[in-house]
Amino acid sequence: MTKVTFKLGKTEIQALVHQADGAGLTMLNVHDDEDTSVQAGLANIQKYGGRVIELAHSGERLITFGLGGRNYSFDPNRIFSDTGIAETLKLQSAWSAEAHAEVRAFAAAYLSRFALESEPVIVALHNTMEGPFSVESFLPAGNYGSSVAEIQVNPERSKFDFFYVTNRRFFEYLKRLDFNVVLQDNERVADDGSLSVHFSRKGIPYINVEAEVRHLPAQIEMLKVVREMLAG
Repeated sequence: MTKVTFKLGKTEIQALVHQADGAGLTMLNVHDDEDTSVQAGLANIQKYGGRVIELAHSGERLITFGLGGRNYSFDPNRIFSDTGIAETLKLQSAWSAEAHAEVRAFAAAYLSRFALESEPVIVALHNTMEGPFSVESFLPAGNYGSSVAEIQVNPERSKFDFFYVTNRRFFEYLKRLDFNVVLQDNERVADDGSLSVHFSRKGIPYINVEAEVRHLPAQIEMLKVVREMLAG
């Protein structure tokens, strides 16, 4: 494992890069409280190769940094556009031009340092908690229904374990295997600064592997299916 340090104001953020020989699949973990997903990613690269890049700072979902005598907080999966940066700073703390510039510079450095925009595909690693957010959140009546092109919900699987993809071929493959899977509407999805929106606009396929925090075996199996899908 190697550590890469980023500065946000007076605060240091670590990116932990776990690299293994083999096929160069890149997996990203941006929420520091979603450790099960990291464990699943590490199990995957130990078997198949690739790298897992995780952000480490406080053990919390949000990143907080000091600048100009005050603290600012943001969701690190909402910083890949100016619209997203402004919205997440306002929602989680407060907005200022100086804080906005710091977050924008961090997002650009993160993408550049790991050459993420040169990857053929990006796999994101996330965990859900038992609560309101699940694959059902993407149904037409759900909070995120307007961003969806198509969805499959399998009542035989946990609603907290699902794939979120930006590529129709991926959607059809996972649908045939009866997984919970959501296809992002790349034309209509709102610009929230997320990785899924950013990479879809760059033309880079994106796969979010989302599993309940206690469902490590399920997430390991989901990542195995991703490898098989990408090899096909």
